[in-house]
Amino acid sequence: MRFIKNGVTAPIGFKANGLSCGIKKLKNSDLALIYSIKMCDAAGVFTTNKVKASCVVVNSEHLKNGKAQAIIANSGNANCMTGKRGLKNSRTMAASVANALGLNNEDVCVASTGVIGHPLPIEKILNAVPKLVNGLSRKGSEGAARAIMTTDSTLKEIAAEFRIGGKRVRIGAIAKGAGMIHPQMALAPHATMLCFVTTDASIAPSALRSALDVATQKSFNMITIDGDMSTNDMVLVFANGMAENKTIKENSKDARVFGAALEALFLKLAQLIVRDAEGATKFVEVRVKNARSLRDARTVAHAVSSSTLVKCAFFGSDPNWGRVAAAAGQSGAEVDPWKMKIYLGRELVLENGGAVKKRAGILDKVFAKKDIKITLNLGLGKHSATAYTCDLSMKYVQLNSAYHT
Repeated sequence: MRFIKNGVTAPIGFKANGLSCGIKKLKNSDLALIYSIKMCDAAGVFTTNKVKASCVVVNSEHLKNGKAQAIIANSGNANCMTGKRGLKNSRTMAASVANALGLNNEDVCVASTGVIGHPLPIEKILNAVPKLVNGLSRKGSEGAARAIMTTDSTLKEIAAEFRIGGKRVRIGAIAKGAGMIHPQMALAPHATMLCFVTTDASIAPSALRSALDVATQKSFNMITIDGDMSTNDMVLVFANGMAENKTIKENSKDARVFGAALEALFLKLAQLIVRDAEGATKFVEVRVKNARSLRDARTVAHAVSSSTLVKCAFFGSDPNWGRVAAAAGQSGAEVDPWKMKIYLGRELVLENGGAVKKRAGILDKVFAKKDIKITLNLGLGKHSATAYTCDLSMKYVQLNSAYHT
């Protein structure tokens, strides 16, 4: 596998565009469109928050048949908690694109991100759809990626190329997210994180859903910035089959190759989101080893990476490993303090239920770095998991205390 350029338009048959329709101030881009010239097998994972945005509800309906051909997404307004009007507006967005492209309404997915509780300025979107469609281009991925940004400071766009049965296959993706990031997404009919994925692979629907679920669990569902789950989180993946490879079947060798490529892209995007976290000064990897079960490994990794006290210690460059141990112990997973070992970077700091003596200043140097690694060896089994997080800075508090409501 090799990484390539052009994001969601790298795969054959996909076009994209992004522009300003006037939702955001200062005429910043706020409306994106991704389109496949051929009908796609499609799947999505969505927030498990019980308060769901209208777009999540509508997409769950539209993807019941596992088919789709376009995605329209706006930023600057979440269209969440906007009642029946919000649902109508999401459906109207889809219908306007469907009409312009000659598709069925159900073949268009919708996404929104921004402030909760404000009516969506649907007329601005509808007025911009003709220009949005006319501007579709094989070079439009960057414009679409920019149009879905809210508090993001960096563009999140990626693509990769690999071989399946002798055929060249490509996967491309764009994403957004910098705050309100603690995704816990599940397969359908089951500041925000959005990810839109395109591929020209021919892949069976069951294999596509399986690859999406596994890749999401190992990447986006293992990141946290502030512990707040969005109402709009989603990952959508479209496969149009134009690479003309032999159709990838579930549990096959080709499925493993495709799945590994998707995981690699998702992991890079997930890490980009954490690195772009609002106010963050540190990027932190929390690895849990030798847990009794995979669930326990993920639970401990989440607990440590989500701990407010641990995140404050990161910001203060304070190697307070006691906070790490406490977070693991209260996680609900099986933890034995006499068997657990904790490493800050490569430095062993906890063993046999007590501190390991270190020379003064060694641990301070570990936490002074911009990239920090923490490892917890639970000593109870063979399962592992890795979570990614950041520090909690004063700037984060300032940004979110001043955020427009």
